[in-house]
Amino acid sequence: MKIDLIPLRDILKEIEFLHTVRDRSNFDSFKANPSDVRACSYSNMVISEAVRRIPPPWLADYPDTSWRAMRSIGNKLHHEYQGVSNIILCGIIDTHVDALKSTVEAMLVKYGAD
Repeated sequence: MKIDLIPLRDILKEIEFLHTVRDRSNFDSFKANPSDVRACSYSNMVISEAVRRIPPPWLADYPDTSWRAMRSIGNKLHHEYQGVSNIILCGIIDTHVDALKSTVEAMLVKYGAD
């Protein structure tokens, strides 16, 4: 059986990008830069879709991670994009991606990263 680690790697790639935005901006410069806002929205959509491709038993092994919220933000960004505020996007970058990175790295170790 082939184990698909691509979603985990995709999440880490998007987190790396979100860190570059976080490291070079603050909230005021973020919201003033439409390219950053759009790019971070896209990264969150990719993360959301990647989470949907992680096997449910793997997600269950990490119950403290807000998997449902990650799927929900993707739906919001796809269908209600005008309703997602810059405050929410910055909050995700500032407070959630580091924990997600740690979880995904642990999953890669547990499930056979090469």
